[in-house]
Amino acid sequence: KALTEMNDGKAIPLYQKALAGLAAGGLGALVGTPADLTLIRMQADSTLPPAERRNYKGVGDAFVRIVRDDGVAGLFRGAVPTVVRAMALNMGMLASNDQAKEMLVDAGLSEKGGTVSVMGGAFIAGFFASACSLPFDFVK
Repeated sequence: KALTEMNDGKAIPLYQKALAGLAAGGLGALVGTPADLTLIRMQADSTLPPAERRNYKGVGDAFVRIVRDDGVAGLFRGAVPTVVRAMALNMGMLASNDQAKEMLVDAGLSEKGGTVSVMGGAFIAGFFASACSLPFDFVK
């Protein structure tokens, strides 16, 4: 709504949708990184040799021990590839979904909020989300 108001009620340009997707993806991934790190550590723990295992009792125990051993910054270890990948994925998904729905409606293929525009936008967004995030999946 704020972007629409900034554009005097006109459609939001693609570059603004892309920037909004980048921001949403980056912030969401940054907030979720501690939980993701904890999950990965708990899963990887069972694959370590018995002498190297951390033997976490649960999620809470893992959080506390990571902070105790590595500090609060330890919860964000590995955040950069996760954040960059999420930014690319969300940019591709959010911007292309909205743009595709607008284009389908403008082309007369669907009414606003109709099944064709919603499903078509979702299919197109899925493709672009995958295409934008795939290079970063190899890094993460």
